[in-house]
Amino acid sequence: MNTYVLYVLIFCAGALFGIFLMWLKLRVKNIAINSYKRELEKESISSTESSSRVKVLESKIEVLEKALENALKNK
Repeated sequence: MNTYVLYVLIFCAGALFGIFLMWLKLRVKNIAINSYKRELEKESISSTESSSRVKVLESKIEVLEKALENALKNK
């Protein structure tokens, strides 16, 4: 009878240890995934900022071109 109790305790300890190892592995994987998501978000924001800067510069160029044309016509 004592050996059965010992076997059950060893089994339970092994099962708990396995659950702990899987939890630890999933936690590390989730941390890596969240880090990757943050990196992608930063790149997305960076590209959005770059495209809006390009649009602003294009509109400034258009305004300057029109001003130059007007100045050359009035000369």
